[in-house]
Amino acid sequence: MALPIAFFLAAQAGGMIMDYMGTSNANAADQEAMRRQEEAINFSIATSRLQTEDASLQSMKELRQNLGTQAAIFAARGVSSASGVSILSSEESVSNFNADERMRRLNQVMNEKRQKAGLEIAKTETKAFKNKNWNAFGTRVINKIPTDPDVWKKWGDLWGS
Repeated sequence: MALPIAFFLAAQAGGMIMDYMGTSNANAADQEAMRRQEEAINFSIATSRLQTEDASLQSMKELRQNLGTQAAIFAARGVSSASGVSILSSEESVSNFNADERMRRLNQVMNEKRQKAGLEIAKTETKAFKNKNWNAFGTRVINKIPTDPDVWKKWGDLWGS
């Protein structure tokens, strides 16, 4: 009669091991998904930075062309580049460029912060998923342990204690 109980205990232990492996695999898969999401966000941030730098470069080229055109127009009119009108016009163009550049940088920083905040939220969700899985596993293991004293007495009788 001890053999069937040993068989059932072994089957129960095997089930607990399979449950452990399943929980462990689910957590590993979630961790891998989190790693890939983090890589995607970092790639997105790097791409966004490059786009911002490219936009700044294009804007700088436009500013240089604008200033060159202004200098040519003033030279054609016979106005000195040191005169108030030409300096005011040039300063306005530079000021507009600087304001645009500040806005580009601000947008870039806000975009990065938003993406990094999303990443932190995802990391928190991954930790919560992992905790939930291990807590559920622990609950299932504890629920498999008989708590009825009569069961323990019967097992003791069967095992000769």
